[in-house]
Amino acid sequence: MAVKQLVTKVWIAPGCIVCDACETTCPDVFDVRHDDGTCLIRPDAMDAEFTKPRSQLIKDAAAECPVDVIKFETIEVEVSDAEAAAAPAPAAPAAAKAPAAGEPKAPAPTKAHPEKPARTHEVAGPKIVDPAIQALLEAATTRGGKAMIDKPAFNAAAVLKRIQQLPPDRLPPDARQQLTLEKTRPAKPEEVTRRNMVLAAAWGAMAAVGGISGVAFGRFMMPNALEEPDPRVRIGGLDKYREMNPGDVNEDYKNSGKFWIIREEKENRIAALSIICTHLGCVPSWLPNDRKFKCPCHGSGFKPNGVNFEGPAPRPLERFKIFMDGDNVIVDRSKKFLAMGPNDTGVWNDPESYIEV
Repeated sequence: MAVKQLVTKVWIAPGCIVCDACETTCPDVFDVRHDDGTCLIRPDAMDAEFTKPRSQLIKDAAAECPVDVIKFETIEVEVSDAEAAAAPAPAAPAAAKAPAAGEPKAPAPTKAHPEKPARTHEVAGPKIVDPAIQALLEAATTRGGKAMIDKPAFNAAAVLKRIQQLPPDRLPPDARQQLTLEKTRPAKPEEVTRRNMVLAAAWGAMAAVGGISGVAFGRFMMPNALEEPDPRVRIGGLDKYREMNPGDVNEDYKNSGKFWIIREEKENRIAALSIICTHLGCVPSWLPNDRKFKCPCHGSGFKPNGVNFEGPAPRPLERFKIFMDGDNVIVDRSKKFLAMGPNDTGVWNDPESYIEV
């Protein structure tokens, strides 16, 4: 029996330049949208039974991608020799041929998508990079995400230096996401241990030299206040939000509080909606003319109430606790209400997730 590798899952990593190569090769799976600058996996292709018969086309599309962002997972299945012979074979040298009966099979590849060599024109003398490929790579890497940091190309050093000098709120979405991941990554245990030993030795020496008593030294080391900001945000009186029309979005606290205040369309109430996309953590934009939130990273779309309806986002935007404190409306970001899907929003009926107006 022969062995085939079938694709069971396919996705697009950050860094896509929307170049049409994947859709041209496999239009059943990839959907390139130039109007909003996104490349998506079609809904049918989320099913492994849909992708398996198209495995070779998906692999070809991944090989054609100039920035190597098409990723996929495969499984090995045994098929008859006739089925293996009928399936389109991947590109191979002219001398390659199928193993004769009785010969051992070649080992299965260990990577679903090997690194591709740089595309160049082979001529006598030095290699000349294809100008079209150079333009595509420059367009992709200037976004400033992880792909540029890991695989700098051409003038990427200057671009990276310029982007690193920008404040976080002006970074491109994927660069801002990568910066957040780097800042929140926990230190390795050995690093924490070494740091603690150094600090303990330094403070011990200071106490011995300065004659600081044990009680005074301990009081000095005790923090006077918590470093974490208060999760509760005062957003004014309720009258301000009573004036909102159903379906309206208030963006006053998008930057300072990381949430929107929405007036629900079907219910006479307001809620606090998190600005973090539930796909990979980017920040969507509110498009009042289109009546939706649109994520610039991978094209996820959310209705005015936060329900996801397009793109790869797996669930609606999260909501924060909201309540009245006297005459003030308070948003408490320490408590969230997570709906699991467009048709699973029962958690939003919790009295702490909204205020009636």
